[in-house]
Amino acid sequence: MRRLRRFLWTALAVAFLGVAWIWDKLHPIVAAIVALIPLESLKAAIRRLMERLPPYPTLVVFLVPAILHELMKAAAVWLFAAERWFAAVLVYVSADIVGLALCAFVFEANRAKLLSIPWFNRGYLLFVAAHRWAENQVAPLKARMRRILAEAGWRNGRIGALSRLRALWRRALRRARST
Repeated sequence: MRRLRRFLWTALAVAFLGVAWIWDKLHPIVAAIVALIPLESLKAAIRRLMERLPPYPTLVVFLVPAILHELMKAAAVWLFAAERWFAAVLVYVSADIVGLALCAFVFEANRAKLLSIPWFNRGYLLFVAAHRWAENQVAPLKARMRRILAEAGWRNGRIGALSRLRALWRRALRRARST
């Protein structure tokens, strides 16, 4: 029972860290995409509007990504119903990425104002504590994977997924030959 509980907590921590990693990676991408939009006056007007908003009405700005996310999900359901599987999966996954990316952008743009709201600040601090907990929960797993990859012949600090699979395959072959 203890091993199952440990496995479930670790799976939860990995999922939590995965979403946090996506959040961290998407913010610069969205910022770069916004920088590519040629409508400078529109972007400046949106920034001025967001700067003028008090903290609580700034929360309403989060409805924009939510609405866009739900519309994209509805389009994906329609595509599933029309049996356009590839397009449906593409739109469904894109909806999650776009929704998360826009939320990350809105949060980063309004971080100081949002953290001035007491309950939001408490929630944010709780999230940061959960992030630290998840990293501590996954640390032994990461150390074990690094050790296994080192035993399999992995020498670099960073490698791709295909290289990791090859390294694990070589390790499995060596272990099979030794038995």
